[in-house]
Amino acid sequence: MNTCGIDAAFRATTYRVATSEGCFCLRIGVADAAFDDFLGRQSLAGRPLAIVARTPAREAVGWGIVTAYNPGALLSDEQNEHRQRRLRARIAASEWRCFAGSNIADDGVWPAEPSYLVVPVAAQQVLALGREFGQLAVVFGRRGAAPELLWTHASLPRL
Repeated sequence: MNTCGIDAAFRATTYRVATSEGCFCLRIGVADAAFDDFLGRQSLAGRPLAIVARTPAREAVGWGIVTAYNPGALLSDEQNEHRQRRLRARIAASEWRCFAGSNIADDGVWPAEPSYLVVPVAAQQVLALGREFGQLAVVFGRRGAAPELLWTHASLPRL
């Protein structure tokens, strides 16, 4: 597996999220003040999301982007759509808020892949969701910080 190439491909992608306040185009390693402002207006049970809110495990809470498309190989449109519906149902069963998105490769070699932004979520939760749907990596971020690429499997080197 060419992990350098895979890492570069994830980083050469725009993670576009559609919300009622407009679209946000997020990139790994690039903070977005407007998106941070949007996150600040989101709430769970009437409480604004804190920049450094903590779960019982003392893990920072933030947001994540995950897809169920093409885990490790090109699947048919029907298979991908079925997987994405399962992911949406899994998210709907949680306490997370969900916004539709798409992952758009800079080089256009791969078609845009539907994804979901989930919030509030801890890094370990979005990693577990990525693993559940066979993904190599997920995007995770917190208010006030740039989005990060998180590998779902410990066997993949962190570059």
